[in-house]
Amino acid sequence: MKALVIGCGKFGVRVSEYLARKNHDVIVIDNSPETFLALSEEFTGRTICGVGYDKDVLEQAGIASADVVIGCTSSDSLNAVVANIAKNVFHVPTVIARMYDPIRARMFESMGIYTVSITRLGLDNVMEYLEGNRSWRVIRKLGNDVQLVKVRIPASLEGKKYSEFDVAGKISLIAVERHGRSFVPERDMCCEYNDILYLSVCSDCMERARDMLQL
Repeated sequence: MKALVIGCGKFGVRVSEYLARKNHDVIVIDNSPETFLALSEEFTGRTICGVGYDKDVLEQAGIASADVVIGCTSSDSLNAVVANIAKNVFHVPTVIARMYDPIRARMFESMGIYTVSITRLGLDNVMEYLEGNRSWRVIRKLGNDVQLVKVRIPASLEGKKYSEFDVAGKISLIAVERHGRSFVPERDMCCEYNDILYLSVCSDCMERARDMLQL
């Protein structure tokens, strides 16, 4: 996995070194070269000195081929700008932003950007999301009975019709995201590998939905 980490403060260092130890390709961006001194001698990733939201800097870091971008700075505003660029300009598959403001965090999560905060044990939360929940994630609970779920289509389901995911009164496909574009699918359209589906699922039907999606 190729990961861009924006910000080399304490949180950025922890995230970067963890990913590097897991043999991922890690590039750290910070506008202060002194911050890179906090990285251990064992760190195998690369560092780039520059402004984290500068498109030229991001392109130099290879954002076009990145699997994940993680905004780790201490500024909600900066992390928000980086997340927006990564998600909507470069269409990075997974975007994570550290957020202190819970209102802004909820807004970004509704846009498909995962957020973490110190109140949610930041590093553990990032790792849990990257390693265990990339293909299936509950992004909102609508009361106690319905949940809004974000799902990434595995290769084994490519070619399956979207209509096959609908279960009357239980599971309903709301929208599809493909190559950075969102749309409401027609019933005879078929899945493509790495499509992102947004489904409403009744709470008592979650296991059935996971089985249908082979997750």
